[in-house]
Amino acid sequence: MSPTSSKMVSLRVTLAATLGSLSVALAQTTGTTTTTWDCCEPACGYTSNLSPGTSPVVDVEFRNIDFRPYSGATGPVKSCSQSNGAASAGATNACFANGATNLAFSCSTYQPIIVSDTLSYGFAGHGNTATDSCCKCYQFTWTSGAGAGKSMIVQAINAGGITDTDFDIYTPGGGVGDYNACTAQYGAPQQGWGRQYGGVSSDAECSELPSNLQAGCHWRWQWAGGDVNEWGITYTQVNCPSQLTSISGCTPASI
Repeated sequence: MSPTSSKMVSLRVTLAATLGSLSVALAQTTGTTTTTWDCCEPACGYTSNLSPGTSPVVDVEFRNIDFRPYSGATGPVKSCSQSNGAASAGATNACFANGATNLAFSCSTYQPIIVSDTLSYGFAGHGNTATDSCCKCYQFTWTSGAGAGKSMIVQAINAGGITDTDFDIYTPGGGVGDYNACTAQYGAPQQGWGRQYGGVSSDAECSELPSNLQAGCHWRWQWAGGDVNEWGITYTQVNCPSQLTSISGCTPASI
């Protein structure tokens, strides 16, 4: 075999391995869903969490494979004032106020959006490392629970304390979890509405929430059909619908 032929074989092997790894990255993965609504400023609201990455670029004649930087996500994710206006410059995350009075909260617009009987859009926490997931979008289909067969496309706006296969869906009354800014923003009970982890336990309890959050609470019980917590899913990364990026203010690199 000539040196040139040897190089071409090596390049084809490298290409196959690279494209194979990309296919795995975009393949269906199994996971679970949980719910959250802690009113904290999302982790993806910090510019420092929007990290650029690298993307393989292959020339058409199979002569070279480069790994070039791409722009990553443009953002950051929007955060809001107590009254759901835009958070002011220099505002402190309401979950870590430490006496600060200029606070940033999650926005009421991060509630789920019904697209059809079988598809909703929404926002979620995903993964433990914000720079790996911020602003990316994923489509999942429930494989268990009352919502089995229904799908969501969600944009990751939060991370940390979440497994790499879990989607913590933003739905009002979904539970405050470890941090609670809902008392400061809406006068919620100290443990949030319903259970600290999991939130309200029925559609009737959605009436306990402020009127501007009740539609998102009802979504869980009326559209998804139940608690949503620990339901199984299969998911894959997808390009973000403009309806989601226009709400969040953050657009990831295309895949």
